[in-house]
Amino acid sequence: MMQFAFELKKILFSKKLLYVYLFIILGVVLLFVRNVTFQPYIEKEENERIGGLIEKSQSLNRMYTAALENNPEDEEMDKLRLINSSMLAKLYEVREIKSDKWKNRLPIENAFLKEALHFKEEGGDYDLPVGEINKMLAMNHKHLSENIKPRHATYSILTEFLEARSGSVYELWGNHHSGHFGGRNHDKRVETHSINFLYTQPVNKGNIITGKFFSSILVYFLTAIVLIVATALVGLFGFKGKYKYPIMIEKNGEIDFITIVDYMGQGLTVISITSIMVIALLLVYSLLFKHTLATIFALLATLVAGYGLSAFIKTPFLFWFNPFQYLLPEERLLVRNGADWYQGIPVILLVTIVLFLIARKKIETSRIN
Repeated sequence: MMQFAFELKKILFSKKLLYVYLFIILGVVLLFVRNVTFQPYIEKEENERIGGLIEKSQSLNRMYTAALENNPEDEEMDKLRLINSSMLAKLYEVREIKSDKWKNRLPIENAFLKEALHFKEEGGDYDLPVGEINKMLAMNHKHLSENIKPRHATYSILTEFLEARSGSVYELWGNHHSGHFGGRNHDKRVETHSINFLYTQPVNKGNIITGKFFSSILVYFLTAIVLIVATALVGLFGFKGKYKYPIMIEKNGEIDFITIVDYMGQGLTVISITSIMVIALLLVYSLLFKHTLATIFALLATLVAGYGLSAFIKTPFLFWFNPFQYLLPEERLLVRNGADWYQGIPVILLVTIVLFLIARKKIETSRIN
C-alpha cells in the first residue's frame, strides 16, 4: 500500500501529467472553435453535393434525349429518361430547401433515393452505389423517426466530439498515456540502476510492480474523467436529442443503429481494457530490456504486429483470441459481422493478468547490478 501511494503521488504531482490535462482541455476547446468556424462550410458542401447530382442527371437527360431522337422506338431508353427526369425534379426541390428545414427536405431526398435505386435496377448508370443509397435511406428514416436533426460527420458542434473519430483519439491518447506514465518511468529507473536503491529497502519487490501498475491505472482513469468532463461541458452547447444521436453500424450484414452514448461507452470500455494491457506489457518489456529505446521499440513492434493481425485476419471466431483487436477500435465497433463488440475483452483481461504476474515474478528474481 505504501508503494502504491508513493508511485501515485509521484505521478499525480508531476508536471508532465499537468501538461497532459492542459493539452486535453485545449484540444477540446480548439476542436469546438474549429467546428463553429466551419458551420458555413456545411451548407456549401451540401449544395455542392446536390449540384453534382443535378449535373449528372442533366447530362443523362441530354444523352437520353439525343438517343431517342435517333431511335424513338427504344422503350427501355425512354423509361430510363422518365425515371431520371423525375429524379432531377426532386433534386431541384431538395436544392431549394434549406438544411434547417430538414423535416421537409429528408422525405423528398428519400423519394429521390428510392427512384435512384429503381433507376439502377432498370440498368441505369448513376454515381451513387446501391450500398450508399441504402445507408442514406436508413439514416434519413432514423432521423425522421427519432425527430433528431442530421449533423455533419466532421464539423458538427457536438458529434465530432462524440462520434467515430473520438474512438481513435481516445485510443491513441490512451495507449500513449498509459505507456508514458505506466512503464516509462520504471524503465528509466531500471536503465539508470536507481531501482537498486529500492532493492536494498525492506519492501517486497513484487509490490514495486503492483504499485506502479495500479497507480498507472488510476491515473489513466483520472485522465479519462478529465477528457469526458471537458467533452460534456462542450455538450452544453449541443442540440436537442444529442445523446440519442444515431450511429450507424453493420451487424451481421444488416444496417443497424446504436445511440452515440452507447457507442462512446463501448469504445471507452474496450480502449481502457486495452490500455491496461499495454501498461502490463510495457512493465514486462522494461524489466526484460532495461533500456528505454529498446523497450519502446519492442512495444511499438508488438503493437504494430498485433494491429496487422487484426487488420488482415478478421475471422469472427478469432476475435475470442486476439488481444490487439481494439488498438484502433472504430472499425471493430462499427462492423459487427458475426462478432459482438465485447468479444475480445476476456482474452485481453487474461493476457493482462499473465503479463502482470510475469512482471512481478521477474522483479522478484532480479538482483542488484
